[in-house]
Amino acid sequence: MTEVKIIAKCAASAESAFAYVNDYRNLPRFINEINAFTPLTEQTEGVGASFDGAIGLGPVTLHSTIQIVRHEPGLAIGVKSIKGFEIESTFLFHAEGEESCTIDAIVDYRVAGGLAGKIMGKTIEPFVKLAVKSSTHNLVTQVSAFHAEKTRA
Repeated sequence: MTEVKIIAKCAASAESAFAYVNDYRNLPRFINEINAFTPLTEQTEGVGASFDGAIGLGPVTLHSTIQIVRHEPGLAIGVKSIKGFEIESTFLFHAEGEESCTIDAIVDYRVAGGLAGKIMGKTIEPFVKLAVKSSTHNLVTQVSAFHAEKTRA
């Protein structure tokens, strides 16, 4: 698997950051490359919740069915593909006070073997790195605004 990891500081509590990411409807807001993201189960949070998604990475659109495999309120959310493009993604939230945290965005993906897989891997790798970096920046900006709004209310 190929891992891309971005660590970013955020002007929000770890609880606010977790709450924002935990709402699946926010995913397309901070991950621009998502073309579709639909719940497949009535349960939309916590271990076992499943979603169907499509993400555009440069010239390629990849489809996956993912399931939440890690859900620790205020600390971590992890998903893993159960069908389609192989991907594991984890968000870790590290509290640094009531108004600050660090978010680790970790994406592991695997392409098919053989020559076609190697070509696809080389094609999408720069797009994956850019997508994770851009998504993390968007996430930190949006979580900070979400936290500020929540603390004003």
